[in-house]
Amino acid sequence: RLGVAGTPVELAAETNVEDILATIADGKRPDLVILDSIQTLWTDMADSAPGTVTQVRAAAQAMIRYAKSTGAAIVLVGHVTKEGQIAGPRVVEHMVDAVLYFEGEGGHHYRILRTVKNRFGPTDEIGVFEMSDKGLREVANPSELFLGERHAKSPGAAVFAGMEGTRPVLVEIQALVAPSTLGTPRRAVVGWDGARLSMILAVLEAHCGVRFGTHDVYLNVA
Repeated sequence: RLGVAGTPVELAAETNVEDILATIADGKRPDLVILDSIQTLWTDMADSAPGTVTQVRAAAQAMIRYAKSTGAAIVLVGHVTKEGQIAGPRVVEHMVDAVLYFEGEGGHHYRILRTVKNRFGPTDEIGVFEMSDKGLREVANPSELFLGERHAKSPGAAVFAGMEGTRPVLVEIQALVAPSTLGTPRRAVVGWDGARLSMILAVLEAHCGVRFGTHDVYLNVA
């Protein structure tokens, strides 16, 4: 189904670092090794449970030593919390050459690969992928994907042209202003900085005479 039947890919189920290193050292040296996940690996060199700071550091150090001595690329997969932080010890972030976040939202079939750390290149580039029946595929024109459900005549919506690294991306800005029944009007923001919205509203009130003191403001970057 995925079209990888004839590719030189080998799979193994193991969490002990010493056994993993012995397996990949037996035979042809792999060009790429993917370990999922770093929180489940353990090594005999550390006397603690998997997922602890000691085990994660020792396991990562062992794999990094293998990568430096052989030239193989090592990908350590780690889980993240609901807040978007790497779950468990974050010590690995300071040891590796690059940190990439693979993000997605429920109800959408696209995924975004975002660079957080990169010792050998920029950190403002993104990759956009779409989940299909044959697995993930690259999206050459992400703007078309993001605006695929847009209704051109919808009031309160506009298209904004932004930049993600060297890639131009079109996104839809949705805004709604409604009379408020609260003493303090609501300012609800999704996908943007709430403080910047407050600053823009203050500028509109001070220089354009538009009053928002009795209105709720909702902003969504789709």
